[in-house]
Amino acid sequence: MARTTRVSLAAAVTLAAGLGVTAALFVAVSALEYGKIADSFQQRANLRVAAIRSGLEDAVEVLTVTNQLFRTVPGVTQEQFGHFARPLLQRYPFVLSFVHQRAMTHADRLAFEARMQAEHPGFTVRERRDGRFQPAPARDLYVVNEYLAPLHGAESGLGLDVWPLASTQPTVDRMLRTGKASATPLVSIAAAPAQRNSFVLLMPLYRPGMPAGTPQERLAAWIGQTAAMVRAPHLVHTILQYGGLLDDPYLLLRVYTGERLDDGQLIYSTGQEPAPPGWWAYLPRWLSFYFVEQQTKSIDLLGQTWHVRIDALPRPFLTDHAGSLIALVGGLLFSVLAGALVHTLEQRSRRVQWLVEARTADLQRSNERLNADVAARKRTERALQESEHRFRRLLALSSDWYWEMDVNYCFTSITNGFFEKAHVDRDDYIGRTRWQVNPEFLNTKTGRDHFAQLEARLPFTELEHEITGKDGVSRWFQSTGEPVYDAQGEFRGYRGTGTEITERKLTEQRIRHIAHHDALTGLPNRMLLQDRLAQAIAYANRTGRQMWVLLIDLDRFKFVNDSLGHKAGDQLLQTIAGRLRASVRETDTVARLSGDEFVAILSEHPDETLSPEVVGRIMRSLAQPMTLEGKEFFVTCSIGVAAYAADGTPAQHLIEHADIAMYSAKKLGRNCWQFYQSAMNDEAQERLRIEGALRSAVERNEFVLHYQPQVDLATGRIVGMEALLRWQHPELGMVPPQRFIGLAEETGLIVPIGAWVMRTACAQAKAWQDAGLPPLRVAVNLSARQFAQPDLVASIEAVLAETGLPPACLDLELTESLFVDDVAQAVELLHQLKALGVKMSIDDFGTGYSSFSYLRTFPIDVLKIDRSFIADIASDADEAAIVVSIIALARNLKLRVIAEGVEAQGQLDFLRAHGCDEMQGYYFSRPVPAGEFEQLLKSGRELDGMQQLLRA
Repeated sequence: MARTTRVSLAAAVTLAAGLGVTAALFVAVSALEYGKIADSFQQRANLRVAAIRSGLEDAVEVLTVTNQLFRTVPGVTQEQFGHFARPLLQRYPFVLSFVHQRAMTHADRLAFEARMQAEHPGFTVRERRDGRFQPAPARDLYVVNEYLAPLHGAESGLGLDVWPLASTQPTVDRMLRTGKASATPLVSIAAAPAQRNSFVLLMPLYRPGMPAGTPQERLAAWIGQTAAMVRAPHLVHTILQYGGLLDDPYLLLRVYTGERLDDGQLIYSTGQEPAPPGWWAYLPRWLSFYFVEQQTKSIDLLGQTWHVRIDALPRPFLTDHAGSLIALVGGLLFSVLAGALVHTLEQRSRRVQWLVEARTADLQRSNERLNADVAARKRTERALQESEHRFRRLLALSSDWYWEMDVNYCFTSITNGFFEKAHVDRDDYIGRTRWQVNPEFLNTKTGRDHFAQLEARLPFTELEHEITGKDGVSRWFQSTGEPVYDAQGEFRGYRGTGTEITERKLTEQRIRHIAHHDALTGLPNRMLLQDRLAQAIAYANRTGRQMWVLLIDLDRFKFVNDSLGHKAGDQLLQTIAGRLRASVRETDTVARLSGDEFVAILSEHPDETLSPEVVGRIMRSLAQPMTLEGKEFFVTCSIGVAAYAADGTPAQHLIEHADIAMYSAKKLGRNCWQFYQSAMNDEAQERLRIEGALRSAVERNEFVLHYQPQVDLATGRIVGMEALLRWQHPELGMVPPQRFIGLAEETGLIVPIGAWVMRTACAQAKAWQDAGLPPLRVAVNLSARQFAQPDLVASIEAVLAETGLPPACLDLELTESLFVDDVAQAVELLHQLKALGVKMSIDDFGTGYSSFSYLRTFPIDVLKIDRSFIADIASDADEAAIVVSIIALARNLKLRVIAEGVEAQGQLDFLRAHGCDEMQGYYFSRPVPAGEFEQLLKSGRELDGMQQLLRA
């Protein structure tokens, strides 16, 4: 009996075989787990590298926007540059500043210094030597900072010659050699000179009209560049933060620049440095307690090399190794039970044999014991089956699943995890191929490549495919597999694992959508618009059909923003975007260009030709009322249309031409549309030239005032004069008001010009009084922009105090259009002006939108009848009736009446006969300069004397 207690050879072999199988299973599952962890790490690392690469390229696009300003707008000033760059600096906080650097010779330097010294006495071009700014010595070439944004706090950078800096010349050489933007190595900034964590982007500017196809041509045409100083750590942090890529605690990300990956070249790091590995570091990677992996990618951008190094940080052990632990524990338990079973069976067998030989008489008892042993064996087998069932359930609960295929690529086995995640039935997959389940699979390139791999008996990894479940939801999955062969080398099918990647695919789709669509409206942005425009042009060239580009600008968007706030403005833009999408075909493109500007690309198709009705449909759609903040609004638009007919018309300027046509539509009164014509471009250039000259006209004292007398019809004496603006340009001569007043109103320049007119007219009237001439009223026109200024009352009061002119001698002429938008506010403002003691007139009465109720509410003193009613009063009964009605209305309201544009004796006689108070017009005098008007006053000229002189 003592011999039977020893472990038998069969039990030992069984236990050893079980341990071997357990070890092999543990190694296989661990390898699969490691592969899954490695795939996840590669995906997360690649996502961050792609985001950084895309973000660096977007930083170049920011500089491109600034560069376009100097390419398209001649004569840019520091003020224009500052206004243009301010929103870019707010939107891209990693940009420290924008700079315009001009290449100049020594003669150009002297002219530049002379121009700057007019505003900055003692100004000179400087360079930085030994940490200090010193005057630059004479050289053949300078590259000088001409404009800076922001300028406040950085005035010392104006006039700085950056050509001697070590990083400038190599960067400029590379820029001109490639013809593209280029970046300097890391440099330090004034705020942190010890940290070299910033770099400068340079983009060339060429002389207009000169070729720039080769490096030699670019060097000859080069006149400077625009530059942007970028704080590299801030840029990388902004890119990762915008993409939501800073919340992974198991990644250590470091970004270097330059050729070496050392701490001196490190510009950004996120994540904690991992602790030194222990003894497990010497184990094979798939047996290690912690996943150790590292990936380094290099990005070549603008002549500089960026290195992104990503390290995997330790993760909780059970998070990634639950399956292998379950396989190990289950295998050990199974092996022990199997060894015990074999040992028990062998012991039982020996005992039975011994009992048979020793106790032949006890055969019945031996049979009973044998039956008991058989029953125990069955119980053990049931326990083993239950153990195997538990093992399969544990495998089914893991995040991945296992599958097998036969020689015909039909699924023979798939663990239950797949069917639960995909929401499909087992019967739809078992016994069928992947392309039988999804017939469209083989029609894709991915499906054809996968089938070729199967036919070649090759393993495959990361096969991505989409499955639509019974719930109607589409999900993405990734599969990895390898071929299976039997002991004779015969192919038996495939086996592998799968995992769900829906969340990752949705994240990739969101990133692609954000990169190409406007965040507020969901419409394509500028980047996607250029791609759609190129496709539309290609289609037009291929088919020979027309293609239109529409630039749509809202007419009253600023009013909505100012009155209801930006939240309502955003709601308005979203509503407009939806209406634009609904008013065009699905094949057309609608994009948001900027602010309240939209672009539509319409292509002509065989079933529908392009016609003006398409544009009309868009305008009618946008003109429908909408409710914002509980109020109903009507928003109209102005549309410019540029047509591309595939006949050789340049395509790169289509949006620019549509913009020019849109401005032409706005000049016609808004709420209309215009097709682009070549003459419009000439008008736009003329507009830019006039606007540039207009901005400096006040400083150069180019404006003068002419005065037209206002004559009392009862006495014939001059009782007032109207101050009329004239522009004496040194090259254009006397520019008529209709050529620049509208532009000054649109650009806001009318405010400083109007202030100059007010001050000059009051000072001149006071000077005539001091010279002993009779006190006269001086009439000054107020524009809509001036009327909307919050300091209007204070500024007029200051002018009266400064010049000493009595308030009763100042007559403010207002147009009816000033009162349309907000009557209550206009009434309050007019009463404040009236409190100063000044007179007020309604100019061009009868041509606007005035209500008679305004005349009772407003503190008005005078009505001025527009010259359009005076011209035909002697021959047109209708015009005469209107004038008589206006005079009668004024009499009843106790207002004085002045008739403008009186040029004939018959007009004068009519006005006198019907009780008009005053007149002004060519019949008595044209508007004349101040000197001639003074002589007119001194001569004592009167209306009746003028008549006698004419009769003589």
